[in-house]
Amino acid sequence: MKILLIVNPIAGKNNGAAALQQAAPLLKERAISYDVHVSKFAGHAIQLAHQVDLSGYDGIVAVGGDGTLFELLNGLLTRTSTLDIPIGQIPVGTGNSFVKDLAINSIEDAVAKIASGRTRRVDVGWFSCPKGGYFFINLLGMGFVANVAHRAGKYKALGATSYILGVFEEVILLKSVPTELIIDGYVHQRDAIFVEICNSTKTGGNMIMAPNAKIDDGLLDVILLNKISRTKLLSIFPQIFKGTHVEQPCVETFRGQQIKVITEIPQKLTPDGEVFGTTPIEVTILPKKISMYC
Repeated sequence: MKILLIVNPIAGKNNGAAALQQAAPLLKERAISYDVHVSKFAGHAIQLAHQVDLSGYDGIVAVGGDGTLFELLNGLLTRTSTLDIPIGQIPVGTGNSFVKDLAINSIEDAVAKIASGRTRRVDVGWFSCPKGGYFFINLLGMGFVANVAHRAGKYKALGATSYILGVFEEVILLKSVPTELIIDGYVHQRDAIFVEICNSTKTGGNMIMAPNAKIDDGLLDVILLNKISRTKLLSIFPQIFKGTHVEQPCVETFRGQQIKVITEIPQKLTPDGEVFGTTPIEVTILPKKISMYC
């Protein structure tokens, strides 16, 4: 087996290169050969994945976090409508949220899954916003959750704890926004604090944002938090680590294939943990679009 590794050296508190060194002997033990391309700036992995010659490779693997996987995905799927080889991730980043739904929680897990050759067809999301159109695989959030991701960037050195700090910082400025949510043609008018459109269960590492989401059911799970007080938000926040927050009356869940979100005031977006773009958005699910090592 031969794979291509696209490495983000600054992922996971600048541990991308160290992760590659850790993975290298594990790959060698399993007779997996590899070539390495290193991303050198934000968006570079998109360019690398879009331009590299994939002939001769059995798979392509991101060595990094959710953002690296996001870039890899967008580079690959903008070059071809059908990807013939599987994608993998050797997790290094702050959250590594998506691959947890593939039972990958460590570098050792990832190498074992690649070596097994087992793959699973998974769904991919696509969204358009005023900035352009992009693919995502984990989630697309807006409002409070996107602001938290933006604030968490300051604390990335603390790993998954950065998201918790981002929550407490954003609570100080808590506000809701009149929001129109259209799911498969059905219109919902809400005064929302956030809308999270999820393909998988987790966000920020171990926060179970969408406990009922499935990565291959051809549907997106939508989690919406209606207007509540700061005190109430802080009281229910710990429940997200068990996924029980969705049982709260202030939280609504929906499921669909075609989604539009229009907000009275443009809201920041966070696709797969990256922070860019604003509402309004149109979102669709691409069922079982790619294969991933599992």
